[in-house]
Amino acid sequence: METKRIVMVAVASACAAAWSLAAHADGKAKFASDCAECHEAGDFEGEDAAALADTIKKISAGQMKHKAKLTLTDAEIADLAAYMSKGGK
Repeated sequence: METKRIVMVAVASACAAAWSLAAHADGKAKFASDCAECHEAGDFEGEDAAALADTIKKISAGQMKHKAKLTLTDAEIADLAAYMSKGGK
């Protein structure tokens, strides 16, 4: 039973790590295509990802002024905010 539990925890950890890497790659790609012309990811390092997501969501909804129109899904916003909060690292 203990071996089964260890295997389950290892598989869950591997899946979480793979998802995190995919989200990071998606956030990086979205930042490069939609944000990098005017912003640097490093400027947002240490910012709260939830607060960044809230701001990006407002921009995407047209509730906050922004230079360019953004049309993003909730998943894209979450990935982008996570990438930005880590300063692009």
